[in-house]
Amino acid sequence: MRQPDGGCSGRGGQRAMSMDDPDLALVNAAGRGDVDAFESLVGRYQGPLLNFIARILGDRGAAEDLAQEVFLRVYRAAPRFEARTKVSTWVFRIAYNLAMTELDRRKRRRTLAEALHRNGEEASREALADPGEDREFQEEIASALDGLPGNQRAVLLLRLHQDLSYREIAEILGTSLGSVESLLFRARKTLRESLRRRKQQGGTK
Repeated sequence: MRQPDGGCSGRGGQRAMSMDDPDLALVNAAGRGDVDAFESLVGRYQGPLLNFIARILGDRGAAEDLAQEVFLRVYRAAPRFEARTKVSTWVFRIAYNLAMTELDRRKRRRTLAEALHRNGEEASREALADPGEDREFQEEIASALDGLPGNQRAVLLLRLHQDLSYREIAEILGTSLGSVESLLFRARKTLRESLRRRKQQGGTK
C-alpha cells in the first residue's frame, strides 16, 4: 500500500525527531512563500531524486518530468507539512508513489542500469561506485534487475544508493519493517538465482 504524500501522517513521537531535521526550516519557509528557500530545497534533492526515479523507470527523460512533478507537489504541500516525518522521507515518498504509478501505466518493463553484487551490500556499494569496473557483469546485473518488481527495485535503490535505514524505507513505501526486510531478501535471492542461471548458460556455450 502506498503512503499518502501530504506529510501529515505518522506517530506523535516522530515530531520531535523531525524538529532536528536541517531541511525543515527550508520547507517551513517555502510554505510561507519564500522562493529562495524552495530553490534551496530543490537544489538539495534534485540530483538524488532524479537518479532514484530514473533507475526505477529506466528512462532519464521521463524521470526529469516526474522529478518536476515531485517538486510541484512539495511546493503545494509545504504549507501543510507537519514535520511528523523527516523531510527526506516525505520527498522520497512522493517520488516513490509517482514512479510506481508510472510503472503501473507501462506495459513493458524498462531496463534499469544498477548494480547489486551477489555477495552482499558492501560489494554492492562498490559496484555502484564504479559501474564501469566490469561492463559484462554490470550488463548481466541490469538485465537481472529488469525482471524485478518495481517495489523490490525501489527498496534496493533506497537501501544501497541512498543509504537509508530500514525504518526510513518503510515510511517511504508505507509498509512495515518486516515487509522491507522481506522485499530485500526476495530481491537478492532472485538476483542471485538469475545470475547463477546466466553463468551456467554461459558455461555451456
